[in-house]
Amino acid sequence: MSSLDDLIASITANKDATDELTARIEGSKQQAEELLGQVTALGAEGVANAVMGVKDRLEQSASQNRATSLQLDEAATAAAAAKQA
Repeated sequence: MSSLDDLIASITANKDATDELTARIEGSKQQAEELLGQVTALGAEGVANAVMGVKDRLEQSASQNRATSLQLDEAATAAAAAKQA
């Protein structure tokens, strides 16, 4: 049977993994921004538009992950409060 400590540890591990994924997505977004600058300088408008779409999706993904991280943090806090009940 799981304990509250096990549950808190599991939630915390999920939050950490979410934060790590967000950082990786931000790294990909940075790469997209660099590529966007390069293709824009070359005048490749079609490619630039496509890369802009990729960058936008990466921004959305990072934002969703940050929201998930906050929810996981709240869940861990609630589980810790349950220990005190």
